Amino acid sequence: MKGSLVIGKIKGIEIEINISWFVIFALLTYMLATSYFPVNYPEWNETVNWILATVMALMFFSSVLLHELSHSLVSIRQGLIVKKITLFIFGGMAQIEKEVDDPVKELKIAIAGPAMSIVLSGIFFLFANVLAAAGAQAYFIVPFTYLATVNIILAIFNMVPAFPLDGGRVLRAIIWKVKGDMQQATKIASSLGSFFGYFLIFNGVFLALAGNLFNGLWFLFIGWFITQASQSSYQHVVMNDMFNKICVNKFMTENVVTVEYYVSLEQLVEDYFYKYKFSMFPVVRIGEIMGIVTLDDIKKVHKSIWDETTVGSIAQKIEEDLIVSPRDTVSIAMDKAFKNGVGRVLVMEDGRLLGIVSRTDILNYIRIHGQLYGKER
Repeated sequence: MKGSLVIGKIKGIEIEINISWFVIFALLTYMLATSYFPVNYPEWNETVNWILATVMALMFFSSVLLHELSHSLVSIRQGLIVKKITLFIFGGMAQIEKEVDDPVKELKIAIAGPAMSIVLSGIFFLFANVLAAAGAQAYFIVPFTYLATVNIILAIFNMVPAFPLDGGRVLRAIIWKVKGDMQQATKIASSLGSFFGYFLIFNGVFLALAGNLFNGLWFLFIGWFITQASQSSYQHVVMNDMFNKICVNKFMTENVVTVEYYVSLEQLVEDYFYKYKFSMFPVVRIGEIMGIVTLDDIKKVHKSIWDETTVGSIAQKIEEDLIVSPRDTVSIAMDKAFKNGVGRVLVMEDGRLLGIVSRTDILNYIRIHGQLYGKER
């Protein structure tokens, strides 16, 4: 996520904080120090209020991190790759490399977060009671009581059956298991997510007009976020399902322009890059593809020797991440094209070049499909 700072790794998962997190951290700390404590504990002095507010805000976001980490660890146990966890203004988000392919796995992953929040609530509640029984001062007990309450609220809120909340994912998993159709299950769960989002927006407007501006705006923001996330999540599933069904041979550009290995770099620039305006060309030697050449490869060679340097001498070897089979799905081609640093993949079979797929081809297809079907729900 843009504007994020990596603070460390847990079990190989990058933990990062988005700049928006600092906004809500500051607001939560301010609200606790200037409103919650003075109203409920007027005998405490201002210094104690601010220290406790800071500690409690940090412990709250640690709870959110553990909530997301539980999702991530269960995902890893289910064979999925989790790259990072980001803490931002609306809580936390785990970045899982691909969609879950089984409803039981989805259920296990979805329920892990709320389960962690419930466990944390129990632990904090136990600490609060132990401290109370030991006769500890209120400012030692209150943070644990508060965090126990907040974590149980977090668990309950996340279990609302509205996608993409955890409860919505649980609902999707159940419908998916019963009907055997992930896309239909996602459509139902995301529709409930949109309804819940609009419900929060309505309540936010009502609270703001009633004079509770802070909570009203907060409900508005959360409602808007859930509404947008539910709709985009469904569109993502539709696209992902489509790309997992369409084969590359239905999607590729045929009649690929190639360049012979003996062509000089000067001729390559004038007769190929300027003429065709592509950023990469397959290199051919005796009728076989021997590699590729890109603008970056040319830039590594001094211009004064372009006329005496051949394409074959600087061509990159064909690696696995540059090749797809005509029977591979577009999702495989897209994954390789976005990761290989070239932005294209060669469609090959038995050593023969059949076509090429570029990131631009894929994005244009997504754009056209979105314009034609994007409003279908």
